[in-house]
Amino acid sequence: MIRIKMFGIIKKYMPTVDGEGYWCVEESGETLGEILALAQIPPDIDRATILVNRVRRDRDYVPCDGDIITVMPLVAGG
Repeated sequence: MIRIKMFGIIKKYMPTVDGEGYWCVEESGETLGEILALAQIPPDIDRATILVNRVRRDRDYVPCDGDIITVMPLVAGG
């Protein structure tokens, strides 16, 4: 099982949440991009930093069983 936690403005797009605030997905050989597409995050806020076990990864990375994924939206200001 892969555990995913989203933060900031994209948190509300997590399909389901367990008691610890994680969205749990069965490991299936899909890329991070394919898994995150299930959350249906609108394209205008789709840009995010993705960490797998505290290491930054691209959307083409294939997570393994037991991985913990953290998704944080990019922040801009001026």
